[in-house]
Amino acid sequence: MDHHFDAEGLKEALRAALDKGLTYGDYSALNQKMAKEGSTSGPQKEAYIEYTKLSAARMRRWEKKYTPHEDYLAFLSGLAVAEGEQWLVFSETWCGDAAHNLPFITHWADHLGIPMRIIFRDENLALMDQFLTNGGRSIPKLVRLSADMEVLGSWGPRPSTLHAEYEKWRALPEFDYKAWVLFAQEWYNEDKGATLEADFKRLLQG
Repeated sequence: MDHHFDAEGLKEALRAALDKGLTYGDYSALNQKMAKEGSTSGPQKEAYIEYTKLSAARMRRWEKKYTPHEDYLAFLSGLAVAEGEQWLVFSETWCGDAAHNLPFITHWADHLGIPMRIIFRDENLALMDQFLTNGGRSIPKLVRLSADMEVLGSWGPRPSTLHAEYEKWRALPEFDYKAWVLFAQEWYNEDKGATLEADFKRLLQG
């Protein structure tokens, strides 16, 4: 994690990432394709393949079921978006948090007219290392970028309330990942994007 970009080098790397990045529609279609074929982005581990299948189902579900809260839509509609703003997201098809959050975020990007592109973390580690969370390459990670590639803010890897809960779980002497996944799944199903909307209100007003 010692790759260093100077200011111009980072801007060039961000532009290149946006140019090669996938739209959400292409990312979702690729996830569905991999799920059917029994493959995954990143290392072809059996667990990752199973998580990619779960992600495909979760994304399909949220794509069909999510409806933004009216006050949040009003907030988005009243937001002044700088010309040329773009969003870059680091992800992988096996990432459960990405599957639960990206269908919401792309909806808002579309509403605001902001282009959003998704790149795979493991293919872009040097760039990912410029946007670590507590020293780790946590995904999904969204970066707001101005027209001239200045970083306006970032979000990730999960809604704030759930992330605080995750930190508590991680601090336990014996962290049970499978139990955490079940807890997170239930949390997402109950929250229905409300916390993420609140997080993005803060992010977009910053």
